Amino acid sequence: MQFANEGTSDGGYVEVLVPEIASELSSGVLVDRQHVEDEIDFMLRTVREFWDLEPDQVMQTISALSARSTELSVHLHRLEGRREWKQIRTMQIERLLAELDRQFKIASRMLEVRRQDIEIGAR
Repeated sequence: MQFANEGTSDGGYVEVLVPEIASELSSGVLVDRQHVEDEIDFMLRTVREFWDLEPDQVMQTISALSARSTELSVHLHRLEGRREWKQIRTMQIERLLAELDRQFKIASRMLEVRRQDIEIGAR
C-alpha cells in the first residue's frame, strides 16, 4: 500500500497551512467581545475542515489553535471581573480546547493506523 506525499510536510502543504491559520489569529489583544467571538468562530470553522486534512496536518494545526486558545483563555481570566468575558472563557474557549483535545486524539489514532497499514504492507 502506497500513500501519496500530498498533504505531508514533504509535500509543502503543512508549511503553507499552519502559518496561514496562525496569521489569521489576532496578536493577543482583546479588542471587544465581537472580535474575540469572530476569532473563536474562525477556529471552529478550521476544526470543521479537519476531516479533509491529513492527520499530521490536523495535529500541527491543533498545535497552533490550542496555543492561541490558551492565550485567549489567560487573557480572559485576567478580566474575570467582567461577566461577559468570563462567559466567553467558560462557555466557548474551554469547549474549543476540549474539542481540540478530542481531535488530536482522533488524528493521533489515524496516524497510528496508517503506520500499521504501511508496516503490514511492507511485509
